[in-house]
Amino acid sequence: MTDKNDPKHAFIMTELSVEEAIFTTRSMRHLKPDPIPKADLEFIIEAATMAPSAGNYQMWAFVVVTDEQTKQGIGNAYREAGTAYIKDTVLANPDTDDERRRVYTQAMHTVEHLAEAPVIIVACLTQPCPDDAATGSGLFGSIYPAAQNLMLAARSRGLGSVLLTLATDYSPTLPHSVKPVKEILDLPEDVGSVALIPVGYPKGQWGRPRREDVANSLHWEKW
Repeated sequence: MTDKNDPKHAFIMTELSVEEAIFTTRSMRHLKPDPIPKADLEFIIEAATMAPSAGNYQMWAFVVVTDEQTKQGIGNAYREAGTAYIKDTVLANPDTDDERRRVYTQAMHTVEHLAEAPVIIVACLTQPCPDDAATGSGLFGSIYPAAQNLMLAARSRGLGSVLLTLATDYSPTLPHSVKPVKEILDLPEDVGSVALIPVGYPKGQWGRPRREDVANSLHWEKW
């Protein structure tokens, strides 16, 4: 890990500006198999832990997976979940609109090739999330800013990523024949996987994500 006593600690990063990182960090589903330096992986996890959290409880943990067999297990689980939801539900529905069909057609690449990523980072909550919406909002409202920090930090090191939520402990149940991520990683009983984040050097180009005009989301003073 980086040395917190080093006065240059806060500046150990590339010249990429915050603005450029935010506006060019799009989903990267096509990743090169090249290995990633351990120091870069430690850096992006540490960046994740700089995120705010409810009550500053920091109820997160991250499992960095590089082992091929473990990645295959996670890939199998994601393939089952992705095929059932994306291919057999969303894409099979004739009423799915063109934009959603475009997005989910691209998502099928990850469904079929997740295990090929050099690294899969599994973001976890270290306490179970109850059905109570107020408590749940604090837990999920803590882990996802951490995941965003992680992805922006990865971008600063030239690493692509994509946020995946299928096949986790809070997504639809997998068939009994498929080993869940929780079991694959031997997570403790009260720890749950929330997101899968494949990380690697991207084959594609960085660029602004497709978004609606900000005017559609911006309101001044009142709605």
